[in-house]
Amino acid sequence: MKRKVLYSGLIMLAIGLVLLLPVTAAGTKEQAQTPQFEGESFWTVEGYDYDKLVAAAQAEGSLVARWQSGRAPQAAQAFEAKYGIKTVASPRFDDSENIERLRREVQANNVQVDILGMDDGAIILSEFIPKGMTVSWTPPDLAQFIDDKEEYPQVVYWQPCIIGYNSSVYSESPIKNLWELTEEKWRGKFVTCDPQIQPYMWHFFAAAIDHGDEFAAAYEQLYGKKLVTKYENAGWEWVAQLFANSPIAVEHDTEVAKAIGSPGQTDPPIGIHTLTRHRDAKEQNLHLGFDPNVIPAVGFAMPTYMVIPVDAPHPNAARLWARFLLTEEGSFPWTNVVGGFSPNQTISASASNPYTSLWGEWLDVLLMFDPMQSAAVRRDLIDMWLMSQKK
Repeated sequence: MKRKVLYSGLIMLAIGLVLLLPVTAAGTKEQAQTPQFEGESFWTVEGYDYDKLVAAAQAEGSLVARWQSGRAPQAAQAFEAKYGIKTVASPRFDDSENIERLRREVQANNVQVDILGMDDGAIILSEFIPKGMTVSWTPPDLAQFIDDKEEYPQVVYWQPCIIGYNSSVYSESPIKNLWELTEEKWRGKFVTCDPQIQPYMWHFFAAAIDHGDEFAAAYEQLYGKKLVTKYENAGWEWVAQLFANSPIAVEHDTEVAKAIGSPGQTDPPIGIHTLTRHRDAKEQNLHLGFDPNVIPAVGFAMPTYMVIPVDAPHPNAARLWARFLLTEEGSFPWTNVVGGFSPNQTISASASNPYTSLWGEWLDVLLMFDPMQSAAVRRDLIDMWLMSQKK
């Protein structure tokens, strides 16, 4: 069953984000009316002019990006070589740090960054955009190659985030159903990034809640009876039981991969990590495996978004960088290796990807999430997580 992205405008209206202005193919009215820009028509499909954007960006002369990926400097080097714009792309900015830093800069009226690459779409849609802190922008000349649902906020690349195991100990996945992770056998043996440090993990748990019917069916298939729960649905019940089963929380998914895949173990844990960890598995002597047939899903589809602060010092350079990353040349540091998939449908992923290099086929085995729904359940998830960590 294919999971569908639920970036519904109705959901946004339902939770009262009335501060959002009308959305166009080029983003929002806000960004078109920002004084630094030449005029609204320049940012529409009809008025957009790539050469004018390049000239305006080069006149600004520099760009500062804060990115969650360690590969951002590679893209920055290519961008600077192509356009002659001095580019600093600070890598490995965890969302928690990126979020707090932008809040402080906006409050102080001293924004120091031109564009952010981050995973927490819930914060972008529930805070950054409605409070006028950032805008999302889709290059009009590339919009035809990008699904509408990936444009607000603009996805810059996707990663499968998967349930993995130690392939030297297990010849096949030791679990076939996610409900098994709630059993005593796996108590204290499920490794995850701490969602308070890596907020994208809240999206995984929110996705489970959003797919409650599938979790109910998976429960019945495993145990031969219908689930009885005090929670709203089976997804909530699964999350509650998983949290209560003493998961191990670490700071980064590199630690997850090492915990599950290091050699010499006899009873290794299971964990959730990005597919990217398979890229360096041989070099790091890690034994990583996964089973795409785990039900109801082997993980979730994790997007990275890019947004531009309203008071960015170099807004045109920011837009040119955004466009660059959505081209084959700019996306190369991510799509040329295992784990990265571009929303631009003309860009192929690496043939080295395990399972499949086709993003559409990954969507058949991953949960998708709605960032607005994720924002709506975030507080309850945090409370549930904190209570479980105290036990």
